[in-house]
Amino acid sequence: MKKVAIYFVILLLAFILVKCANQQNPPGGPKDTVPPEIVGVYPENGTLNFSDDYFEIDFSEYVDKLSLLDALFISPEIKNLDYNWSGTSVEITFDDTLNKNTTYTISIGSGIKDLNNKNPMAEAMNISFSTGNKIDVGKIYGRVYSSDITGTMVFAYLKADTFANPISTKPQNLTQVGENGEYKLLGLKNGEYRIFAIKDEGGNRLYNIGDDAYGVNSKNIVITDSLNSIEGIEFKLTIEDTIPPFISNVTMTDKHHLAIEYSEPLDSTKLIANNFYIVDSLSNSSVDVKYLYQGNKRKFEYLVAISDSLNNDGKYFLIAENIFDKYQNITTYESYEFVVNDKPDTLVPVIKSISTPFEKKKIDFITPEFTINFNDGVDVGQLQYALLLDKYNWQIIKSNDATFVVEILDELEANKKIEFEINRKLLTDAAGNSIDSIEAFSLETLTGREFSGLSGRVKATDTTFTLQIVINNVESGVSYITKVKDDNQYIFERILPGKYTIWLFDDLNNDGKYNFGSISPFELSEEFFVHPDTVNLRPRWPVGDVNIEASF
Repeated sequence: MKKVAIYFVILLLAFILVKCANQQNPPGGPKDTVPPEIVGVYPENGTLNFSDDYFEIDFSEYVDKLSLLDALFISPEIKNLDYNWSGTSVEITFDDTLNKNTTYTISIGSGIKDLNNKNPMAEAMNISFSTGNKIDVGKIYGRVYSSDITGTMVFAYLKADTFANPISTKPQNLTQVGENGEYKLLGLKNGEYRIFAIKDEGGNRLYNIGDDAYGVNSKNIVITDSLNSIEGIEFKLTIEDTIPPFISNVTMTDKHHLAIEYSEPLDSTKLIANNFYIVDSLSNSSVDVKYLYQGNKRKFEYLVAISDSLNNDGKYFLIAENIFDKYQNITTYESYEFVVNDKPDTLVPVIKSISTPFEKKKIDFITPEFTINFNDGVDVGQLQYALLLDKYNWQIIKSNDATFVVEILDELEANKKIEFEINRKLLTDAAGNSIDSIEAFSLETLTGREFSGLSGRVKATDTTFTLQIVINNVESGVSYITKVKDDNQYIFERILPGKYTIWLFDDLNNDGKYNFGSISPFELSEEFFVHPDTVNLRPRWPVGDVNIEASF
């Protein structure tokens, strides 16, 4: 018994020691949302004649060590870094030889996160030091605008005989963008620069076309002794797509329908049924496509319908010609083999929905329109006869063979009911299916009290600008654009209520679209300015005197 008692005591002591060795923060209490901070660095910013072979960074709390590896940038590049941690501090040693009389910049990005709750640093930190008795003091400040700023870098290229190409050459200077989009480039030599914002997805410090979002500066940048600090270099990010669309799959779903999955969304304005046809390579015969319409948008799916039946003994290919994506890349010809499905199509075309631009199926009384959405392709000529809307003048605009916009050409009264019918017996799909039925529908015009408005003046430093002003609804994404008048006034009328951001740009080519510029071949972007405040537009309460002082 004595041995058992001793054994039990030993177990109890071991249990207590383990519990003590694994102490954790007590449960409960407010969640830690405080971001980590840098409380000390070596060398200090502005250090001259630096000759050591290490740096030090001291954080306010424990940080995720891996996050530092992805967030530390040194320009010019120093290789063979070794990280030695001690508590909240890290010593970074290197065996690479530093260049003589050279200014180096260490950028500690905002991607660094604390250990417990993964709170990221609020902003990046930059320090500059020199291996000589003089330090380059050129600075460029600015901001990058994007819905997702995470991982965005700013690359700086100093002109020698020519400018280096970011596609093939890493930048001489770089920094990471903070969570708020702001950045600082320090330690820059005198000279002319090209600056690019790159969302460096691969982390290779190069611009990868189609993978990385990019932004280009809008004006020439030159640093001199008398102008060594340049502010307001801002970027809007976009994606450059140079790859034509391609078919990823074709499935024949029944005797009369094929589902085509594309690699990306297509330009619907340049897409018709005649872009497709079917070829039997054994009989050297072809079958025309009767209808084309959009399927599952998430999969970039498009459906085609054929009237003719296909023979199971054939070897069939879907042919697609002159297919454009939304970036105007074109596939002139593509062939895709598919398997015949002889399952009969017995389903009649169904009206999926009657939709309007407004909530509760209301239509505008000044420019009234509504959209008829079918689950299958139908003939627009048949719909002309099937739609019974006798009280008004109207026309049908085909979006595709299953979606049609009905525009009422008369100006209507406010708060009035609009009734119409669709005779479905007159509508047949590619297989000839129809149903003897008349469906009745009812819509209502707006009261006129649903809209808001916005107006004001724009003051710019350069009066020669051709300014376009854009407002974006924060929640719905709906946007409106108008040109600023010669007297610097702008006005938006009949705007849907909501909270809006405001920005404007210098429309150099007068096309009504913002030009993001180009990396290769290089082209400056158009200048833009983002108004710092949002405006809340309420129904029946237009907001005036929203004056904007644009710092172009």
